[in-house]
Amino acid sequence: MAYFRKIFTLCFLAGLASSLQDRGQNLRSCLEAALQTDTARVRFSSDPEYAIRNLNPFNLNLQYNASAVVYPNSTEEIVDIVSCAGKYGRKVQARGGGRDFINRCLGGADDAIVVDMVNFDKREIDKETGVAVFGSGLLLKDVARFLHENGGRYFPHGASPTVGIGGHIMVGGMGYSSRKNGLSIDAVREIEVVLADGTVTQASRSKDPDLFWAMRGAGASFGIATQYTFQTMPEPATVLSYVFNFTSNDPAVLKKAVKAYHKIVQDPNLSRNMGGTTRLSRNSFLFDGAFFGTEEEFNSMRLESRLPNTTSTIITANLSWIDYSEDVFSHAGKTNSPAHFYTQDMGVSRHNVPSDASLDAWLDYIFSADSDSATWSFQFDLTGGKTNELDSDATAFPHRDSIYFMTAYASSNGETSDKTIKFINEAVLRLQGNKPDEYLSYVGVASLAHGKNAQKRYWGTNLPRLEKIKAQVDPDDIFSTPQYVKPASL
Repeated sequence: MAYFRKIFTLCFLAGLASSLQDRGQNLRSCLEAALQTDTARVRFSSDPEYAIRNLNPFNLNLQYNASAVVYPNSTEEIVDIVSCAGKYGRKVQARGGGRDFINRCLGGADDAIVVDMVNFDKREIDKETGVAVFGSGLLLKDVARFLHENGGRYFPHGASPTVGIGGHIMVGGMGYSSRKNGLSIDAVREIEVVLADGTVTQASRSKDPDLFWAMRGAGASFGIATQYTFQTMPEPATVLSYVFNFTSNDPAVLKKAVKAYHKIVQDPNLSRNMGGTTRLSRNSFLFDGAFFGTEEEFNSMRLESRLPNTTSTIITANLSWIDYSEDVFSHAGKTNSPAHFYTQDMGVSRHNVPSDASLDAWLDYIFSADSDSATWSFQFDLTGGKTNELDSDATAFPHRDSIYFMTAYASSNGETSDKTIKFINEAVLRLQGNKPDEYLSYVGVASLAHGKNAQKRYWGTNLPRLEKIKAQVDPDDIFSTPQYVKPASL
């Protein structure tokens, strides 16, 4: 009997291997047919230099191996690609700029089909109405330059040049001008979406309003956006750039600067014209950003008198919007390279501002604990203003009461160690006053730290509605990573 069981097992395994090989070959044939047999636009994990040329993970700690990366030219090709994925049991993930902190743009797990949107580069504008249409494969820098060159228009968006407009809209779209003019999603009027069943819809407030609601803040869970329609506005008339720099080997100096900043951002009368970011590292605290008004208006906030003595201060007034944007893009581009890193974040509103005791516990910890030689930083992005005018359920983006987001970041020369990960997690926990459940997180700064609670952290009280919409438009969870919205039935 043992002999026959062994023969049966060997035959079964051989049959299984053959079946898997056949499925792989059939998937290849299906995808090649979807792309008009243009084999240069579909690459598979078995192809030479696939990882280097086609995967390009942003976080080098997470080496997910997608089954294939495809480069469609049309919405119709995406429909066929999604059909292939469903037929052969694969998940699908669109990729724009590819700048995702946990590589969800590669599926967040092995064996996904990655749809690279690089060829979706449509850009047009009606100069009379200011309505603009952009393909979801464009980068933020492409959008900013096109709008400037075609009527001096703009809409609020982020400052990282290599971020794709597609992914930016999916998560909300915050930027320096958001306090003045809102989020990117607040300027969106229509989204063309390919759904799991092959339907192509033009989602808006009047057509498929539930889908339109979900796409603005949680979009990657529901379909592939191929293009966006925006209502643009005139560029800011003038921009003032400011930099307050504190450099010291004495933690006490940096702690004092952090606490002063923390008081400033809680000021309910802080001008909406002000947008900014701060970065705390081991030897420096940098507070910089943009003010969308005159130098006199900026000076009226008396920021310098509310901060400790700086190492250096640079104020540059009367900049054009495009000159300021290009300067920001040039500096941000230097930090957008793939690396081994780990992140965590938290959104802070007026009802859960860290106490002085929490600030002290956090600051004391980061300047004394062992980060295992990692380079660390804590970034605070100022929000509020115009973004707070809408209710938390106006779109899928739930953070309408936030005043800032904090991102903790640690990078290492090789794979990020458990000690470094613990350092970041413990630091954030101290800033939260050991009450992590009181804080939401921004889906645009994804972290593996959230585990099974990721969806609740990202979408809060909007999650039940998102799960119901997911069950309607993608019940089989085709557009999926471990941290995306799941259908209500699952």
